[in-house]
Amino acid sequence: MHDRSMQPRALSTLTFLALATWAVAQEPAAPAAAPAAPDHTLLYVLAALAAVQAIIIVSLSGILRTLGGMHGLGRNTAGQGGRAALVAALLLAAGSASAQEHVPPANGLTDQASFWWLMVLNVLLFAIILMQLGWTRRLTRMAAGEQAAAPAPVAEKARTSRWQVLLSKLNRQVKIEEEKNIELDHDYDGIKELDNVLPPWWLWLFYGTIAWGMVYLVNVHVIKVWPDSQAEYTSEMAQAKASIAAYQATQTNSVDENNVTFTDDPAVLAEGKTIFDNNCVACHGAGASGSEFSVGPNLTDAYWLHGGGIKNVFHTIKYGVPEKGMISWKAQLQPAEIRAVACYILSQAGKGGPGQKAPQGELWKDEAAPASADSAKVAAAN
Repeated sequence: MHDRSMQPRALSTLTFLALATWAVAQEPAAPAAAPAAPDHTLLYVLAALAAVQAIIIVSLSGILRTLGGMHGLGRNTAGQGGRAALVAALLLAAGSASAQEHVPPANGLTDQASFWWLMVLNVLLFAIILMQLGWTRRLTRMAAGEQAAAPAPVAEKARTSRWQVLLSKLNRQVKIEEEKNIELDHDYDGIKELDNVLPPWWLWLFYGTIAWGMVYLVNVHVIKVWPDSQAEYTSEMAQAKASIAAYQATQTNSVDENNVTFTDDPAVLAEGKTIFDNNCVACHGAGASGSEFSVGPNLTDAYWLHGGGIKNVFHTIKYGVPEKGMISWKAQLQPAEIRAVACYILSQAGKGGPGQKAPQGELWKDEAAPASADSAKVAAAN
């Protein structure tokens, strides 16, 4: 009897292998730096595993030939084995063709490439073993006379949808009328226990987590292709700092009299001096020290009419003093420019010459802008 149920399984398995070979066999364009002292133990283990699987395949091939000859299925089984071998050869050829796009290093195949090739080879051999085991199981049942399947009524088959068949295979739930066959000897107050198997969907999820754990372990801790959690944390923190700095650089115009800070950055002071020379010299004199003929006060001494310090100076420039003739500059200057002017003015503390204007206002003591000795002397003299 020709076993048609194995063909979809074999086809799906080989399709999966083809996709895995195409995705994995290619060498990365910029591989991670190899460790100083590479350990080839894992490569030796994979090579030994491949050799063991090859021996198992040869042994199972002999068993299949024997069982197939007993039922006149040797030709059919051999044909299936030949097709599997042909597909495997095509997969290996496709892997070689895709790998030719990469120029190997001068010193030979890298450890990373060797690892992935051995992994693909072991997966391919394991898939062949699974197919051979399936064929062996079915041929053994045929030899024992256990595969005399009773034909189901055509009407019943028509009522069974593909979705129901899929759910049945995923759950492997025993029918209620067949539960007697899986009852255990345990009896708790009339409640009996059934020896149900784990659902295949749960088992495959469990096996998938194990496979993913192996892939993660090898890539992160063995060949170190992927970064570990510490490296990811360091990289993300550096990226976060760069993002914060870039964001803050775009928020220079959000400064106001409540959060403004003093800086002696030469670039900021140079910008402030340029703005001051273009807009403020007429009232406060060159160098902000004023003169006996200037309208505005001396801004280089320790006395201030409206408070000293970066916040008060910023506030005065921004809103002005209209009752004394100083306009508000918030419409003409950006907040960053007002800050530059305020920083320049405070940087001129104590630099007024002999012709500076006499002090006005109250003495202001601020650590950011300490009173100068020259200004104190002028104030004492008056």
